Amino acid sequence: MISKLRNSIIITLSTLFLFSCENGSVYHSFKHVNPKGWSKHDTLSFEIGLKETAYRYNIRAQIRNLSSYAYQDLYLCIKSNIPDSTIWQTDTIKFQLINKEGEIIGKGWGDLYELSVPYRENILVKPGKYTIRISHEMKDNYLKGINDVGIKVE
Repeated sequence: MISKLRNSIIITLSTLFLFSCENGSVYHSFKHVNPKGWSKHDTLSFEIGLKETAYRYNIRAQIRNLSSYAYQDLYLCIKSNIPDSTIWQTDTIKFQLINKEGEIIGKGWGDLYELSVPYRENILVKPGKYTIRISHEMKDNYLKGINDVGIKVE
């Protein structure tokens, strides 16, 4: 009797956990940045396997920054072979992390904040393995105050 009750509780909690996860996301990953600073020469690489045939995706770049981040903006260089695995594209995107009033824009807890911006939207992608590489384009050789960099594909 106790084992049946325990099993039903485990199944119920597992089901709730599965349904509480974000729907629509096919890939979501963060890479941690060295706490001493993100080196200008350190490129973060995301390997993405997509299985849906001829499906349209939205890709978001994500940043987790500390309240100690010294600048208002963050510029990233993103190289990707999406939507064609044989052709590499390079883009520069801007994150505005702090508004003109000095307030951090992202959602946060403690002194860690997260912000997500569109990178590519409504792109038709064939099944396959793709790579996204991200480096920063700031003047500092070691950029402090960035905790994690992420990619989300939905």
